[in-house]
Amino acid sequence: MPRDRRMEEGMAVIPVLVVVLVVSAIGLGLVGVMNTDITHATIQGTVSRSFYVAQAGLQEAVVRLKADPNYRTPGYPAAVTPQDFAGGQFWIWVEDHAEDVVQITSRGRATTAGRTVTAEVRTTALVGPPVAFGLFGVSTVEAQGANSRTYLAPWQTSGPGVPRGPNMGSFQEINFQDSGSRLNAVSETAVETLTLRDGTFNDWELFGFTSRPVYSPDPSVDPTPWILGVFGDIVKAQPERDPWPHSCTPLTYYACLTVRSGSTDIATVTQLRVEENVRHVYVNRIRRRILPAVSLASEPLLQEARNNTANAEVNRAAGIATPDDAVYTAEEFHCLQAYLSGTGKQLRGTIYVNGDVQIGGSVRATCGGRTRNLSLGNQLTISDGTLAVEGNLVMDQNASLTILHDIFGTNFGTVPADPGRAAAARKKVALAAFPRGSSTGRFVMRGGSQSKFTADGLVYTSDGMEVGPQALVDLIGAMYHNTARHTRPSFLNNNGTTVIRYDPLAASRLVSASGIGVTILSWQQLR
Repeated sequence: MPRDRRMEEGMAVIPVLVVVLVVSAIGLGLVGVMNTDITHATIQGTVSRSFYVAQAGLQEAVVRLKADPNYRTPGYPAAVTPQDFAGGQFWIWVEDHAEDVVQITSRGRATTAGRTVTAEVRTTALVGPPVAFGLFGVSTVEAQGANSRTYLAPWQTSGPGVPRGPNMGSFQEINFQDSGSRLNAVSETAVETLTLRDGTFNDWELFGFTSRPVYSPDPSVDPTPWILGVFGDIVKAQPERDPWPHSCTPLTYYACLTVRSGSTDIATVTQLRVEENVRHVYVNRIRRRILPAVSLASEPLLQEARNNTANAEVNRAAGIATPDDAVYTAEEFHCLQAYLSGTGKQLRGTIYVNGDVQIGGSVRATCGGRTRNLSLGNQLTISDGTLAVEGNLVMDQNASLTILHDIFGTNFGTVPADPGRAAAARKKVALAAFPRGSSTGRFVMRGGSQSKFTADGLVYTSDGMEVGPQALVDLIGAMYHNTARHTRPSFLNNNGTTVIRYDPLAASRLVSASGIGVTILSWQQLR
């Protein structure tokens, strides 16, 4: 082959080699880029996994706080036990941050393709509800008169402040009309006793004291702090939805605390006791809280009464036209009271009355086809039951209403109650008042030295409750009072005595707009 031709063939190979080299370089570059992308994707995937593992830890903390608002851990960054999640681990720290606000820190760690990445997130959250309310009024909660006595105590105690007494709150206003009104003033200047359904007690025994606590009632001196810790709080509440302002100064959507006809919003216990001279009020603190509005449904109680056949015999004897259930007109219920008066017999189960009802005194009614004036007697007892009134309920002067469940056992605890049955009984409603036509669902005790309302469970009204002079309320459970008119109190104690031994199970029938909640206020990623 000629030499020139061989040279031409050799020269032809050079472009091929150049193309191969260029393609190889590009290929190697692409491989490098792909390898870098894969590495970055692996790292990013691990970062994302660690972040979502940290978020899972945050949600775990929220779940625990919903189950137990008092859930706390050692402070960050103290050692806490890690929890496995989706091939990674998370650590959570829950610490007190401010009033009803907690700080939650969550650390998540994940490993992918041998790479381990850690992420941390932190939030502050408002914890609540639940709040242990022995007494809550949507409208004003008010005490009138120097003889007004209110005790908000725990149901069962094992020592002073164990558990602490329940709270009193309102969406509108808490008002003390008289500086002599007493709230939790246990034997402040002299021993005071209370005769309740399960015995006669020195008032300080309600809070677990084994002897009378000694503290100065001087308004210029605060009581010893450990005494205050026994009692609950005054809670100025604000509804979660549709908050409405009041006339207090400064203007706020939270309820205000006032004395007499003043409009100044009192901020502290010291200001209340010292500056305003309301020295007979003993609470742990005054605080603000956003809470859901709650209500009680009437239909389940109506259905319980329809299914209640326990009173058929007394219904027939009283001339009730449809004796086989426990749903009555107001007139039928008055006929039933007149028949029961003096017989020693009791009603049982859930009772539902359509119309305005009176306990005690006299009324004119038609019973068994005969219209006459009826004496209702002064005492009505409902055993293991509920009284639901669609209308207003009025207790005449010196009348007595008793609604008990089996929470003590036979003879108020001398024989222990079955725990399961007792717990179920504690969840029941004692008394409920619902609106009907122009009747707003209000419960009024007119008072008198023999006037007593004794009950176990939840007391609920659509338009509030009034306790008249000398009347006694003996409740193991809780109270929640709604309002039809914001211009009158949801709860008024007018020179009566109200004893509420708080049982948290009693409020379980209430329907909440949002339920137990944890509201996230702020969020940040630490790393």
